[in-house]
Amino acid sequence: MCGYVGDTPQTYYCHLDDTMRRADRYERPELVNGTIDFIAPAEYMVRPPQPPVFMFLLESTYQAVASGALASAAAAIKELVEKKSFPGGERALVGVMTFDSSIHFYNLNSRLSQPQMLVVSDLEDPFLPLPDDILVPAQECEAQLSQLLTNLPEMFQQSRSNESCLSAAVKAAWMAMKHVGGKLIICASSIASVGPNALKSTKENLRLLNTDREIEMLKPTMEGFKELAADLTRVQITAEMFLTTNMYMDIASISPLARYTGGDIRYYPGFRADIHGEKLREELQHVCTRDMGWEAVMRVRVSKGWKVTNFYGHMFVRTRDLLVVPNCHEDQTFSITLEPDADVKLDPFVCVQCALLFTTSNGERRIRVHTVQLPTTGNIDEVLDTTDPEAATGLMASLACDKAMEASSKLADARNLIQNTIGQIVTSTQSHIEAVRPLPLHVLGLLKSPMFRATSDVPSDQRVYYWTRHESISLPLQAALFYPRMFAVHQLSGDEGTVDPNTERVVLPHCIALSAENMTGDGIYLQEDGESILMWIGKAVSPQLLHSLFNIPSLDQLALEMGENCLARDSPDDTCQRVMSIIDQLRLDRAPPMMQLILVPQGSQYEVRFFSNLIEDKTIGMQMSYQEFLHRIGGSNQPRGTSQTPGIAPQAMMPSGPQMSGLQGGAPMPPPPGGMYGSEQPKSAQMPTMPPMGQMPLAPPSIGNHVPNGPPRMTQSPMGQPPMGQPPMGQPPMGQPPMGQPPTGQPPMGQPPMGQPSMGQSSMGQPSRGQPPMGQPPMGPPRSTYR
Repeated sequence: MCGYVGDTPQTYYCHLDDTMRRADRYERPELVNGTIDFIAPAEYMVRPPQPPVFMFLLESTYQAVASGALASAAAAIKELVEKKSFPGGERALVGVMTFDSSIHFYNLNSRLSQPQMLVVSDLEDPFLPLPDDILVPAQECEAQLSQLLTNLPEMFQQSRSNESCLSAAVKAAWMAMKHVGGKLIICASSIASVGPNALKSTKENLRLLNTDREIEMLKPTMEGFKELAADLTRVQITAEMFLTTNMYMDIASISPLARYTGGDIRYYPGFRADIHGEKLREELQHVCTRDMGWEAVMRVRVSKGWKVTNFYGHMFVRTRDLLVVPNCHEDQTFSITLEPDADVKLDPFVCVQCALLFTTSNGERRIRVHTVQLPTTGNIDEVLDTTDPEAATGLMASLACDKAMEASSKLADARNLIQNTIGQIVTSTQSHIEAVRPLPLHVLGLLKSPMFRATSDVPSDQRVYYWTRHESISLPLQAALFYPRMFAVHQLSGDEGTVDPNTERVVLPHCIALSAENMTGDGIYLQEDGESILMWIGKAVSPQLLHSLFNIPSLDQLALEMGENCLARDSPDDTCQRVMSIIDQLRLDRAPPMMQLILVPQGSQYEVRFFSNLIEDKTIGMQMSYQEFLHRIGGSNQPRGTSQTPGIAPQAMMPSGPQMSGLQGGAPMPPPPGGMYGSEQPKSAQMPTMPPMGQMPLAPPSIGNHVPNGPPRMTQSPMGQPPMGQPPMGQPPMGQPPMGQPPTGQPPMGQPPMGQPSMGQSSMGQPSRGQPPMGQPPMGPPRSTYR
């Protein structure tokens, strides 16, 4: 792989068989497996192996107490303690800290009758009030931990503090953990408003959404949290963040705590314990119990003549090929890009090797090596025939995020990078359009996703959360974000919704294309995007089906706030059981995260999110269907087949208004001012009332006007009339060409402006992120995968 020639140890010699290969090759795992673990010798240890360490840093402000976030987190941790679920058995260490405008430590010594609270109010120079007994053995001090976690919600029940000293609290936790390292689990509900690195909620300006200045809210206010993350990484501490909030938190500024330490962010906007408590419990406990490796470093090597040009994921890049991941785990994904060196004759194969040095939860130091060999070619036809559309779309998303964060760049530049790249691919591959046909569909989903959707209904915190989440989630979860799955569950046939004895999996219905043309008003549809499951319920659903699923006579009696609890699990009809089995299987396929079920009756204000995921139709933020998009970027306009005979969608259920066209018999929409996307002019400060990510607010106001029995309109103009200053439906704005034709003086999409070079030739030799390494891991510790 590297071209180095070394002496073979005498003990490694072996005779060859009649095929001229080693006779003992199947007895040596390193010769036949692409993934293998080695026990690390003593020279790979600078200290005794680290034990599993979990420090829980819980916010105790009025906001956290009132929403139930503190009680939900404490109950989840208490369950872990009492069930002895922490990995490592007797070696596991656990600590608890709380914070509001001051920092609270807890003495958990097993000889105490009850835990002792110690308060530190000096935020500029925090200190440890006692040297020991902040981190204690989980099993030895089970009684003290259980008592503290039981009493925490009551201890702060009368708290009226609304100030959060997040940065100082993290610094204090660092002081308590730096001698051993471990996992720091942060549960925060308020913006960090006091102490070092204090942030201001005035940064959020709703008037900037969907304007050229929106990018200002998506960039960090300061570098303080990034510097704090570097301090955590040096002592092998990973930060996992659970943001349970009803307010702006400036995730752009605090996200480096997770991004540069190998952690993740989980975001619960509009948090209410009765609605989101179960999701928080499931995900917090999963973070603490999954397969993990501790104090890990990773090195990536490639064949001679190639070089690694970039890394994507949550890690700290120490040198050109050395990554620091204080806590690696089975849910992590890393991406790399490769390029050949200039003026070097390439071999027909390129090898990529990833070596991960880590400590298991049982205290064993190991080296896990992934090796994969990929063919190289100079034939563009072979490249296109083997393109992985999901991996390619994920890489485009990463490049676009980097573009948006450049100085003087804006979101429009990132969108243009995406559409210009896909335009060049499609226009240069007309003879292989079928091979790359799925790629434009996924790219269209990327442009219509919350990551890059050009609308004012995506708050800055939510957009940054999706950017951060995309960096480390697995390829299937990325694909679900760009192209969700949709199923019809009102007419289950055969064995759908039952367990297949051969595969031991629930048989799922056939997926249907993401278009309202495949929906009917008397149907019920499930849509999952890897984050949550939406259940759309048509108003014409039969009363028998409503009774079987929800035990109600009419849709008006459906209690939306109860979510999944509305389902009649004890119904004598097996319809409900089959639907629940499908939901459970979808959760198993996507876990983590724990996908919450959100009910979306036809005509409700929560339809906006459901219909915005129907990416093959015209949606808010991008006035272009899949066929129009394919035509515009230079592909053929041949209709795309669906996996189900399209149903006749009633006009009542179709997106309406200038932002969405009718699905049956409606006139085509004119292109929006400014091109493919909606106008990026300053908007009114009033936000659409659809809560972020489909969550339910405490008292949601109405969203504009409603079409009878249809989803909410996203315009304030009278029904059937275009907004002031816009032409009638079906006509382009004055001075603009019809859809599909470039403005005068501009080249067609996918071609660079005159005098400018084409997009850079990116390397086509990187390993497909959809292809696992050769072989399977022989042991059970965490899988740190790369794409």
